[in-house]
Amino acid sequence: MTGRTRSLERPIGFINRTLILCALLAVFLAALMMTPLHAQEAAQKRVALVIGNGAYENAPGLNNPKNDAADVAAALSDVGFGVLLQTDLSQSVMLDTLRSFRRSADGAEIALIYFAGHGIEIDRQNYLLPVDAVLERDTDINFEAVKLETMIFAASGAARLSMIIVDACRDNPFATSMKRGNASRSIGQGLRAVEPTRNTLVAYAAKEGTVAFDGTGRNSPYANALIASLREPGLEVGLMMRRVRDDVLKTTGGKQEPFVYGSLSADQIFLNDTRNPPSGPPEIVSTDGALVDVPQASASEILFWKSISETSEVADLKAYLELYPDGFFAETARARLREAEDAVPRGEAIASVEPERVPSVQVQKAEETRALTRAELVELQQRLSVLGHELGRADGIAGSRTEAAIRAFETSENMAVAGLATVVVLEVLRERVSETELKSWQAKQAARVQPKKTTPTRPKTAAKPKTTTKPAATAKKPSAPPKQTTTTVKKPDAKYKQFCASNRQCATSECRVGNSGLSWRNTRACKICTLFVKRCQ
Repeated sequence: MTGRTRSLERPIGFINRTLILCALLAVFLAALMMTPLHAQEAAQKRVALVIGNGAYENAPGLNNPKNDAADVAAALSDVGFGVLLQTDLSQSVMLDTLRSFRRSADGAEIALIYFAGHGIEIDRQNYLLPVDAVLERDTDINFEAVKLETMIFAASGAARLSMIIVDACRDNPFATSMKRGNASRSIGQGLRAVEPTRNTLVAYAAKEGTVAFDGTGRNSPYANALIASLREPGLEVGLMMRRVRDDVLKTTGGKQEPFVYGSLSADQIFLNDTRNPPSGPPEIVSTDGALVDVPQASASEILFWKSISETSEVADLKAYLELYPDGFFAETARARLREAEDAVPRGEAIASVEPERVPSVQVQKAEETRALTRAELVELQQRLSVLGHELGRADGIAGSRTEAAIRAFETSENMAVAGLATVVVLEVLRERVSETELKSWQAKQAARVQPKKTTPTRPKTAAKPKTTTKPAATAKKPSAPPKQTTTTVKKPDAKYKQFCASNRQCATSECRVGNSGLSWRNTRACKICTLFVKRCQ
């Protein structure tokens, strides 16, 4: 039995060793297979949003931002970033793009935003300008621009580094045309310094209060230096931005100095990381003023969908699709509608489809409650003005005067008085004011504005004769008084020496007024000067 047992132990031990070796080999092969996947996964966690605004609609355009954005996007893509490139964005699209990028930044290793265009500072706040900004008044900045804080927030959420690069410290294009609502409100040159949170860097093309140059070539001096540094492998991000600073200072002859705000930990961070190079650069998604993977839903659409998102009523889903056939939630609505119709027996489905009144009522309610566009607001104000309501200039902003006029109009039309600029009010105004009446009113307003341009030239020519009267007024009547000022200074009595020494201002122009030597300034230090003359002179 003993020999037989030994003979059985040998094959069992051999089998066990073989199984262990096979397990180790399997683990090794799995590690080899997972390595490229891990590298690819890491590459996808480096995301960038690049925006170039140059074609401004109401201000002089910029030549280089579009080129700068395209070249920076290519450089970031080459070093392993997933890049979304956008150019010439309106405010609404710009905000929606930043909102979508905030979701991409969550969980990313590095999130980077580059913006090229116009940026201004008003009342210690930094704003980046979309291409549709008008800025007739300084108070419009809150409604027509995008705060730099919003862009910083959009890049937050990354695990290691959130970075915002702003090549936007150019001259304020609205400085001469923008009306000041408050004289004490500051409008600075360039951008104001910021204090970002930890693991966040904010890089300016020019330091606080200075202006960046757009450049004469394809790219701005700052974009040129940034692209060159991105393509240099193995540069830690802090050293990389210092290289950018030195290059821009050299290119501009010391006139433009970039600056970086924020602080990082001791961990080294590389934008062009040669230690884990990506297997292939991610694709650049490029658009011109359009959104990619961003909800293009208006506020009214979102509110309508939110009201029916928890139900699967056929009537509600059809109402949404009738109003928003290409809406952001259209595919979801169609899928739910198919499920709802498949779940209902045929006889009941036919009965449920017949009453079409419910969807049409909901469609009408959603249309009536939607917000007016700015062009529609301008039209509403003009039609109210035709009816005699005093609104001033039609600026597309529903202020207190506009709301008061709407309430008066609703009262006159026996409507429910709300004072809101709605589609219902606009439709009633279109019935009351014809297109001919509206065009006639617009022509009269244009005729009233035109003569004002020539009126300032008349008072200028009439003011010239005033210069001839100046020589006659130069005759100095008190020609003798200078002789009177040569008053003999007597030696003061011994008891007044300290008094005279302490009030010497009375003998100087600090207190004296005119040539008589007997007139004094109305200040506290000069009230004793009359007594000074008696005692000391």
